[in-house]
Amino acid sequence: MNPMIGKELRQRMRERRGWILPSLYLATLGAVIALAYYLMTVSPNRQQQGWQIGVALFFTVAYTQLSLLLLMAPIFSAGALTIEKEQRTLAGLLTTLLRPIQIWWGKFVASLMYVLLLLVAGLPVLSVVFAFGGVGPWEVGIAILTTVVILATISAMSLYWSSLFRRSVHATAVSYVSVIVMTVVTFIIYSIGMLVYHSSASSWDLMPSILKAPLYFNPAFFLTMAFVPADQLYPEWVQCLAVFLLLGVVSTLLTLRNLRRGGEMV
Repeated sequence: MNPMIGKELRQRMRERRGWILPSLYLATLGAVIALAYYLMTVSPNRQQQGWQIGVALFFTVAYTQLSLLLLMAPIFSAGALTIEKEQRTLAGLLTTLLRPIQIWWGKFVASLMYVLLLLVAGLPVLSVVFAFGGVGPWEVGIAILTTVVILATISAMSLYWSSLFRRSVHATAVSYVSVIVMTVVTFIIYSIGMLVYHSSASSWDLMPSILKAPLYFNPAFFLTMAFVPADQLYPEWVQCLAVFLLLGVVSTLLTLRNLRRGGEMV
């Protein structure tokens, strides 16, 4: 194992938030699914079949899970390198036998693994939908895969900001700004484009590519495209996948460049 991974994981699990965050995360997911089930069944005049409840609960938990993890991912990634600068240990770390790619890999895997721990811990809650029907292993699997790709991209971007700034508070703030831009600003740009074009296209396939482009950077849109039938994943889901992978690769290359330049002098 990369020594950075073992060090980071031991340090994170010894912290108080190592058990507080999973507890709060599961409590929030449980409360959301209980509330959604109550709202769908509270009205006696509203008759719904089991598969309809299952699909509604699945969508509710999937989007809630993504929202919570997007809020938590920058916490573990944005301070991964800035903490080394604040403690004056980055220079010593760079003089070890570890290469910059190994340092980045250790920080990246350690931060992503903790977020994935939350994702795995929430699987029993997400699997409750199987009791109602309407959702199968494919829908759950593609939703999890899409969420993992999104979280990996956000972690890579946060690590870049961590390599760029000297203080954790600055890197964390910019990381959250990046998440807001990807989730909110891209949707606003798309909405403005719809108004400018006066919705001249009657269907999604007929819309101009320039109008749809901002949504390819949107995590919620990426997850939404994962819910289409398997034979319809191309082109929208595949294009979103390519965009997120490209963002992750570019962030990684920029982070490695900063590490090679010495980190502290960036």
